[in-house]
Amino acid sequence: MTGERARQAGTLIGAVAVTALAAGVMAGGGGVAQAGTRHGTQPAVAGVISTEAGGPGGPAAGTAVAVTPRSVVYNGGNLYIADRLGNAVREVNTGTGALTTPDGTGDVGPLGLGGPATQASLSPSSVTLDASGNQVITAGNRVLVTAASTGTFYGQAMTAGDVYNVAGTGAQGYGGNGGAATSATLDYPYGVAVDAHGNLVIADTGNSQIRVVAARNGRFYGIGMTAGKIYHVAGNAKAGYLGDGGPASTAELNQPESVAVDHSGNLVIADTQNDRIRVVAETTGTFYGIAMTAGDIYPVAGNGSPGHSGDGGPATGAEVSVPEGVTVDGSGNLVIADAGNNVVRVVAEATGTFYGIAMTAGDIYTVAGGGTTLGDGGPATSAELNVPGGVTADGSGNLVIADTNDYRVRVVAETTGTFYGIAMTAGDIYTIAGTGQYRLSGASGPATSAEFNAPAGVAIDNLGDTMVADTAGNRVLAAPAAGAKRFYGRAVVAGNIYDEAGNGTAGYSGDGGPGPSAELNGPDSVTADAAGNLVVADTGNNRIRVVAKITGTYYGQAMTGGDIYTVAGNGSQGYTGNGGAATSAALSEPQDAAVDGSGNLVIADTGNNRIRVVAETTGTFYGIAMTAGDIYPVAGGGTALGDGGPASSAQLEAPASVTVDQSGNLVIADTYDYRVRVVAETTGTFYGITMTAGDIYTVAGTGTPGYSGDGGPATSAEFQSLGAVAVGSSGNLVIADTYNNRVRVVAETTGTFYGITMTAGDIYTVAGTGTAGYSGDGGPATSAQLALPGGVAADASGDLLTADTGNNRIRQVAGS
Repeated sequence: MTGERARQAGTLIGAVAVTALAAGVMAGGGGVAQAGTRHGTQPAVAGVISTEAGGPGGPAAGTAVAVTPRSVVYNGGNLYIADRLGNAVREVNTGTGALTTPDGTGDVGPLGLGGPATQASLSPSSVTLDASGNQVITAGNRVLVTAASTGTFYGQAMTAGDVYNVAGTGAQGYGGNGGAATSATLDYPYGVAVDAHGNLVIADTGNSQIRVVAARNGRFYGIGMTAGKIYHVAGNAKAGYLGDGGPASTAELNQPESVAVDHSGNLVIADTQNDRIRVVAETTGTFYGIAMTAGDIYPVAGNGSPGHSGDGGPATGAEVSVPEGVTVDGSGNLVIADAGNNVVRVVAEATGTFYGIAMTAGDIYTVAGGGTTLGDGGPATSAELNVPGGVTADGSGNLVIADTNDYRVRVVAETTGTFYGIAMTAGDIYTIAGTGQYRLSGASGPATSAEFNAPAGVAIDNLGDTMVADTAGNRVLAAPAAGAKRFYGRAVVAGNIYDEAGNGTAGYSGDGGPGPSAELNGPDSVTADAAGNLVVADTGNNRIRVVAKITGTYYGQAMTGGDIYTVAGNGSQGYTGNGGAATSAALSEPQDAAVDGSGNLVIADTGNNRIRVVAETTGTFYGIAMTAGDIYPVAGGGTALGDGGPASSAQLEAPASVTVDQSGNLVIADTYDYRVRVVAETTGTFYGITMTAGDIYTVAGTGTPGYSGDGGPATSAEFQSLGAVAVGSSGNLVIADTYNNRVRVVAETTGTFYGITMTAGDIYTVAGTGTAGYSGDGGPATSAQLALPGGVAADASGDLLTADTGNNRIRQVAGS
């Protein structure tokens, strides 16, 4: 919809993984962790999956949880937020400001109809409550209801706390008028209201209509209706503008995004793309200063020209721009989320003083927005709003605004007092929910209450600490293990999660200063070296950067604990610099970095289709004489696959991940060759294959994209876009098979791992059903749903972690 301006955050998927820690300590996706010391939360039963970090956020103060508000509604002492991109409905206590999530997992997946609303996957555009306290939600091409109590509503038997479909089949389209609402097709309805009769009134945006689902048999809006059936009451399904003063059912609307019911039972419509507010009269009479006939439609605000003019004069002569929300306050005034103008405006129902402004009946006034700074704590008319998508009035008469593209819910106080736990002054504006960012909240709080934005990388260091590359959030975070007291220069609490690099803004800055103050650009992976320093693949900046754990000299640079430094890449995307200083070389979107047993940096230089090494000391590594601090290619650059020959002559295709196994071999996720490959460090037999030092071999995958091979030889299996590879404590290869929505394992030895009996050299799925979604915590990982897992790590106790990227979570599968 052209009126929907909520930013769609990009998801950076693909890389990621984990790696080496020290000589004698496992590299690769499994930094060795001391068994049971990470957070003390590992599930006890092998193969069981749980969420270790991330999710929808909360419970917490609303300003500590990220939200993307599309609409807001007040009911019964609480505020409800349709958190569209957050895939949830949020509830804010008007007294304390505490935020909880009664609907939605925060993730995209199967809808979950007939089950608990807290496990449903929603993308809500609006939410309201009916007279029974049920939540009514528009999501996709449906209208849903979460039952507040067990009973029969809208012709369906419902169980308290479960979610049900009451209108729409889920398919986009137009049809079904006069029939069962659940058999009708809708086209992305954005708004929904409940009238005095209990009927659902739907702004069927894409169909340019207002439609009604009857709650009971009767005559409404001049139409005889049957309970549970759907009817159109305004708009003829043609996007346009005509019909004022005539029957609403034959008039043209243009993508209306919101509908409200006023105190007289009239329908008030935000006719969004017509830049007007229009009213369908329920009864014949005078409303908003206009004589109206029952069933007919009339403009009450906006002259049809997009713009911002007319304040202090008649509302019908004013310009409004793409109004996305409309409500009616306790005094009967119309309150408009004038999204295109970034303001909230009021059409006075009667002459008086409202929101601190003297108003004349029928005239229009700006009551919030128009400023150039956020303006919290100051006059609402001097504050900045950014595409406000919805507005409501709460029980104290305050205006509550869904400040959509500011990622905040904001309140204009009607009187001086304390609301939402905040002391407010009449006429001033305050943020009560949202952090101002699309995602990532909860840093310095419990890891399970944090929100991520497409985390693609996860790692475990040799103390059991967990590290997360929150890729689209442009941050790296760390959750210290049990027993940790200080971490990267600060006091910490085990089980909490902390920012260690990146301020959330995509960019490049901060070298030589505190990691959390620096700018990163889509970091795809993180690992820890032997000293515990964080090594970050700062993918969008074409650099590898390091956050020092303690003060010392690393990678030839003097570093201060907690500060960040570039150790490879000059920021230019390209392929230059081999044999010279790593910081002068050009990289191309490096998605991963590992540290081998000699302390060398091993880089998946993804865009260059190569694996490159930065030498920690002068010597010969991977068969190449190297000078400390310089960079060298060790694999890739050829035009043929090259198995069985020198790695430097072989072809790689966008290698997303690299790790180092216990024998010092390089293990590569050769993403678009659909293979896992190994560069032998020494001559010997590895993964059942006789290898020569410096040569490259396929150990898993046929090179054909697909999904096959479980229970058989790994070299006969098919993958879809390998995201990452790690090496577990038993030497098993752990693979993020990203587009198959699975994590798979190649057994190094015969035995039982993750609750599955495995044969050496064969491959097995250990997590994921293949269907993208979020489900299964507390049960077998093979029955759980993942969504584009981007990274994997494994610890010494045998547990594995995956960056469940599409679900914005880090999830754990118990090894034993």
